[in-house]
Amino acid sequence: MLSRVALILAALALAAVAFAAGPDEHRPSWHREPILWKQSRSLGKPWAGRLVNGVQLPSEGAQYFTWDPILKTTPNRPWRRWGSDRLVRILLHVLDGYFDAHPEAPRVAVGDLSRPQGGTFDERFGGIGHASHQNGLDIDVYYPRIDGQERAPERASEVDRALAQDLVTRFVRAGATNIFVGPRLGLRGPHRVVEPLRHHDNHLHVRIRRDPGRRLILGRSTRGRPIEAVRVGDPTGRPRILVIGCVHGNECAGVAATRQLERARPQADLWVVHHLNPDGYALGRRQNARGVDLNRNFDSEWEPMGRRWSPEYSGPRPFSERESRIARRLILGLRPDVTIWFHQPQAVVRAWGPSIPEARTYARLAGVKFKPIRWPAGTAPNWQNHRLPGKPAFVVELPPGPLSPRDAERHVRTILGLTQ
Repeated sequence: MLSRVALILAALALAAVAFAAGPDEHRPSWHREPILWKQSRSLGKPWAGRLVNGVQLPSEGAQYFTWDPILKTTPNRPWRRWGSDRLVRILLHVLDGYFDAHPEAPRVAVGDLSRPQGGTFDERFGGIGHASHQNGLDIDVYYPRIDGQERAPERASEVDRALAQDLVTRFVRAGATNIFVGPRLGLRGPHRVVEPLRHHDNHLHVRIRRDPGRRLILGRSTRGRPIEAVRVGDPTGRPRILVIGCVHGNECAGVAATRQLERARPQADLWVVHHLNPDGYALGRRQNARGVDLNRNFDSEWEPMGRRWSPEYSGPRPFSERESRIARRLILGLRPDVTIWFHQPQAVVRAWGPSIPEARTYARLAGVKFKPIRWPAGTAPNWQNHRLPGKPAFVVELPPGPLSPRDAERHVRTILGLTQ
């Protein structure tokens, strides 16, 4: 195993490369082997299930080493280190925060996850075995030792209880559903989440919830069509980016980009809405089924404009339309760090006020023109810039006609570039 000093030097070298490439808000990571990310499926129960497309945790990294609970040595054997992609991401996210708070702490020992395809992990696999650990949602994390040694503690008296409590708290914040801790340690947390359990005086057993699913029905349009959001990437990651493919029903070339974006696997938390106005798309009209321009129906600087089916009819009042209320609920719930609205046909990226810097960056990365243009009254970016200051929202106007696969890929690369 590499020494702690060697690992720190490796991490510093990576940090220097990252700094040369540009600013990065995340702590550099180092793994002995690359992580081969897949979209995992956890089937059944933790005590009666299996794992599909599991992700193998590398044998060690800058923030952790793996410990074999049967052989009492490091690293843990490869077939004992498989979990869902979400479990592995949550572990690394928790360790990022832990070492930001405790940079001098020794690396954390990580024990068993699941077997490569999940399934039974009982005493036939050594020791007393595991009653659970069957579908990639469970992981054993050893408490930090009070003497700072990089090995698993054997008894409660060897545990640094302050650091152990901090780990428990961070896993709670990351959304763990169950954390089993040693009865002798006095570790605390929410009732029915943090629970004492025998045989856990040297490690905590963390269980996360199954991935809630990548698709979410936000609501239904005026004519009852579903309006969906697709969550892509890492739910614990940052920044959180929202991309709307089509809000005007006859300006939907952006959906070609959002369909490609749905297949991406960024480290950020990325949300995609292909069609906010499915009725308008079905009708081939700019407006929704009630003849309202949804992008004039938000309440920031709203003013009455036009009449039903006129190009910029703002509706009888702000948020009078079901679709604009769905967008409001989504945006206020997510509070995205960046929001991108695709439109047509001006072939320009446009923004105003505090959103200009991020929009300029997008235009530069995409190789398209940028113009600072004031938000029209009642538009979604106008509302977002006033309601969520410091969280840019801007418009990407595509050229007329359909978007070619190559151009769609260029915009996908640009959006992913904003996640770095």
